Amino acid sequence: MVRLTLIHVALVALGSFSVWVQAVYRAPSPHLAVMLTAVSLATTALTLLFWLYAAFTGVGATRGQRRPLHLLSQAFAVVIIGCSFYSLFMFANGKFDLSEPAPHATEIVSIAMEEPTLGVSVPFVWATVRSWRSPGTVERVVLRWDERQRLWGGQPVVVSIRRGFYGTPWVSAIEHDVEKQSRVVLAIMPGAAQIRKDLATFYARLGRFSDAATTTREYSRDFPDDRDFPVSMAKLFTSRDRFDDVITTLADVAPRREDADTYMLLGHALAMQGARRTEGLAYLERAREMQPRNWWPHYALGWAYAAGGDYSRAVPSFERAVALKPNLSDAARALQRLRPLVANAPAR
Repeated sequence: MVRLTLIHVALVALGSFSVWVQAVYRAPSPHLAVMLTAVSLATTALTLLFWLYAAFTGVGATRGQRRPLHLLSQAFAVVIIGCSFYSLFMFANGKFDLSEPAPHATEIVSIAMEEPTLGVSVPFVWATVRSWRSPGTVERVVLRWDERQRLWGGQPVVVSIRRGFYGTPWVSAIEHDVEKQSRVVLAIMPGAAQIRKDLATFYARLGRFSDAATTTREYSRDFPDDRDFPVSMAKLFTSRDRFDDVITTLADVAPRREDADTYMLLGHALAMQGARRTEGLAYLERAREMQPRNWWPHYALGWAYAAGGDYSRAVPSFERAVALKPNLSDAARALQRLRPLVANAPAR
């Protein structure tokens, strides 16, 4: 009984793992509901069979009398183990995937198992959506716990698909189509500021950075007093090295006011473009004058000078950045590389 208990506990754990993986690293499939239902039923049945086996043993049933229960347990175990191998594959396929999500606009047809059926609840809910791969067909996708509360049948949504480490596409997110809803609202209320901000944020979340930058620029032109939003979006673009999008976002903002953050972000983006490096350096040097105790202008100037081959100015900029923020490991490595170049450079 101890051995049987351990086996059943392990199988139930594998069944739970399979359901969890399909809710996180989910592959769209029209047959997904069948597989998950089989796993859930097999896991539940194993628990019931374990109780029956224990009861049969307690009343002294012979091995032959217990054999049907044993065969059923083996059949359910095969189902769970088979699905667990597939789920392990999907776990690795999603866990090690470094691809960017590709958004696809579609629509939820219906949501199944949202309410308990016949008094029996299941650990998952799936959505039937119109296929973005084969028009005229549908896909089934398990909904995450946070998605259950904000999605409904008939709703336009955006499904984010990633390529997968092993080349098997999987769904990383499902969210309502903010773009479609926002365009309807803006057609009626073009001055709805929050709707425009939500739309720009939505584009950025989907990886549509150029659309996000254009939307932010249009917003900042109509609402020039809001400095914080374009700066926050520019910081996001900078973290992704989207320098063209930073320039799009801040080109109209910088001339309107003296602002160190705007100068830093725009200057760094311009300086990393090569052709506009001189203009970018001017913005960065102005930001450094405005905030001499801020490590970031010195850090950005170090990289900008280094990119232009001006190592004699890059070194003191990096040194000042490291002095203000000692854990800048990339700046420290740059100093190790650049100091010998400056020391060995011929005198002018």
